[in-house]
Amino acid sequence: MILTDTHTHMYSRKFADDRDAAIQRCLDAGVTRLFLPNVDSASIDSMMDLANTWPDNCFPMMGLHPTSVGENVEDELEIVRQWLFEKLDNTPHGKFFAVGEIGLDYYWDTSFKDQQQMAFRKQ
Repeated sequence: MILTDTHTHMYSRKFADDRDAAIQRCLDAGVTRLFLPNVDSASIDSMMDLANTWPDNCFPMMGLHPTSVGENVEDELEIVRQWLFEKLDNTPHGKFFAVGEIGLDYYWDTSFKDQQQMAFRKQ
């Protein structure tokens, strides 16, 4: 049986002190596939670094998280588009494994509700 974590932000700064140890604990527990949903343009480099460091276990996704949607939504979506269609050579597998993390999230803030809907449709 293959155990998979379908959603982990293990590349986040919150894991900076023990990232490799945390991944090793996953592997030791039998969780051998970790899918990494992107948040926004600021998280791409750290996500890709992790995917390149652990290519057999960490699988990147590309998208714009709904709570990262703001005034610059078009710029952020263009960066997502470039990665999905033009920068695949910079990924460890030559592809992304899903479009994510995307959706609608009105819990924290509704000031960009229309932009979230547009971004969700585009992605």
